[in-house]
Amino acid sequence: MSRPDHHVHRARLYKLASMAFDRPTDDLREAIRSAEFDDQLVESAAALGDDELLERAESVADLSPDDADEIEDCYSTYAALFGFEQGGEIQQYEVEYGSGTLVTNTDTLADIAGFYGAFDLDLEDGNRERVDHLCIELEFVSHLALQTAYLERADDGKGVDIVTNAQADFLEDHLGRWVPRFRETVHDDAEDPFYRALADLVVALVEADADRFGIEPDVFPEVPPSPTEGLTGGGDGDFRCGTCGSNGSGTPSASPGSGEMPMGDRDGPY
Repeated sequence: MSRPDHHVHRARLYKLASMAFDRPTDDLREAIRSAEFDDQLVESAAALGDDELLERAESVADLSPDDADEIEDCYSTYAALFGFEQGGEIQQYEVEYGSGTLVTNTDTLADIAGFYGAFDLDLEDGNRERVDHLCIELEFVSHLALQTAYLERADDGKGVDIVTNAQADFLEDHLGRWVPRFRETVHDDAEDPFYRALADLVVALVEADADRFGIEPDVFPEVPPSPTEGLTGGGDGDFRCGTCGSNGSGTPSASPGSGEMPMGDRDGPY
């Protein structure tokens, strides 16, 4: 398998995981009903040649809803676990697994938005979801993996380096830090085997990429420290966030998928 194809399969796995952890749509239900979801998941995992990843993907495929009633119940199952409309208590936001509150984590949110903005990405008009939502972070990595394939086929070594470094940084600073804690929460609070298997797959996918990029994300502790812990700055007066590199510059206005393939780094497009 060529290197570009490798990244295409990575991109597809992240995308499928993002779709499956989102509020079920008619398209997702149809993909599950037709077995297209299961087939693509297993095909891409097999193509990457990672035994654990393949095992996790096959588990998701085996446990995905397979009869009409289960498929139709997808929405209510999702809502009971993750949706506010039915009091779902499993959080799908990065900030909820770290220390502090949403108010004290504006640097984290700005850093995530900075990653998106560097690649000319922004949420669609009308989308009021937070930038640290699991599905959005997964879709961002999927986008960068697809860009990597595009740039490798174009023999753009500089572009490949930039997009590769961005993926490594984003996994190390964000997605890789909290998905293990998210998986634990899903296993503790969800009886639905499909979502448990899906959480296992996401962690396996992120860990495989961490090995590929040579990074070791500092996973959030099981019990986050108090929001006030460390506010003394260790006596040196340094109160900066230890992980966020955001300059708080906000996001560009262009929409994803429009025009020429955007490229950039955390400091902005080039």
